[in-house]
Amino acid sequence: MDLPPGPRSPAIWQTIAWMTRPGAFMRGVHARYGDPATIRTYWTEEPMVLFSSPDAVRAVFRLDPAIAPAGQSWEFLRPFAGAHSILLLDGEEHLRERRLMQGPFHGERMRAFAPMIAELARAELGGWSGRVVALERMRELTLEIILRVVFGARDDGEVAALRGVIDGALDTVRSLPWVLAMAVVRKDLGPRSPWGRFRGAVERFDAALFELLARRRTQPEADGEPGSMLGLLLAQRDEDGHPPDDRHLRDQLVALLVGGHDSSAASLAWAFERLARHPGVVARLREGDPAYLDAVVREVLRARPALTIAPRRLLEPAEIAGHTVPAGTQVAACLWLACRREDLWPAAAEFRPERWLGEAPAPNPMSWIPFGGGVRRCAGAPFAEMEIREVLRVASALTLRPSRAESERARRSMLVLVPHRGAEVLVG
Repeated sequence: MDLPPGPRSPAIWQTIAWMTRPGAFMRGVHARYGDPATIRTYWTEEPMVLFSSPDAVRAVFRLDPAIAPAGQSWEFLRPFAGAHSILLLDGEEHLRERRLMQGPFHGERMRAFAPMIAELARAELGGWSGRVVALERMRELTLEIILRVVFGARDDGEVAALRGVIDGALDTVRSLPWVLAMAVVRKDLGPRSPWGRFRGAVERFDAALFELLARRRTQPEADGEPGSMLGLLLAQRDEDGHPPDDRHLRDQLVALLVGGHDSSAASLAWAFERLARHPGVVARLREGDPAYLDAVVREVLRARPALTIAPRRLLEPAEIAGHTVPAGTQVAACLWLACRREDLWPAAAEFRPERWLGEAPAPNPMSWIPFGGGVRRCAGAPFAEMEIREVLRVASALTLRPSRAESERARRSMLVLVPHRGAEVLVG
């Protein structure tokens, strides 16, 4: 069975383009081959068919996990994510884990974390002056938020210990040469090999996290403390009334880390990159209109989505928007293209928060999918949006300018797209 057309260049060259110039690569593929199109990279062993039209995206999200398991597409994350990870599970197991993890993101519980996030944002942004590489600072801030709000770190010592092992694990998969080496050579060839180095970093991370869990079980959060997501997870019970064991908790926390650290940092870095070039937007933000702040957040996530694809691996042939795709193929809703296609968004290349305030017809919900969709839509999406809102609320007091006139292009860092110069801005 034939696959949709796509680039004929060798997989290694497509992989390099996918990593180093992902935006230009996806735009070029779509411009030349349309929707859908097939790419071949070392990101997955199988060819991947990209879909971005609303009908096709909806069809991908509705695929039966029995024939199109999404977890298999993220199997390379297993050494870090763990066997209980919501990222790797499908079907009933995924839904059960999703129900357990949604508790901390429910309404008032989640909003109770906003003051702490705002306080951490003020502490970070209050020291900004001169040239700032926003991506570096947002990685520091979002990790601090995760350690304080999610992991419940209680003092600077716990924060420093956890920060060190987390940075050690993540730094091994942010480096382009190491990621390419891990993609091509999928074996642990010793402690100096890419996989061996990564495995050692994960083992050190696990040891620190299990120590934290042991402390929390003997010293739970007291009444009157701000509380944390870990405290809520420790209190959860499964359908049989049993509390989670340490391995299960560890995998839940890692899912929150993987889903909420680099992606939130990337989105916030893009926000600063965009705001520095749109002083009128910053001026309007200072007026304190909550609806406009929400519009800015949604426009940042549309104009510069951090995630690129929501893939599924077909175990059987599937019909997707009139195209029959064979088994043994990866199919993916291309989040990046769906949010930026000129035929789906008026003046798609422009950064216009006003588009969310009723100036144009409401967009098709399947064309604004920065967090994926269907039953696998990111469980932490409400928290991520709230986090971005609180940081931008504080950031509206800054005077921002771009360090260079031209906009920053996208490059890949682990699973997300980031500004290639790190969102370099001038403050003051």
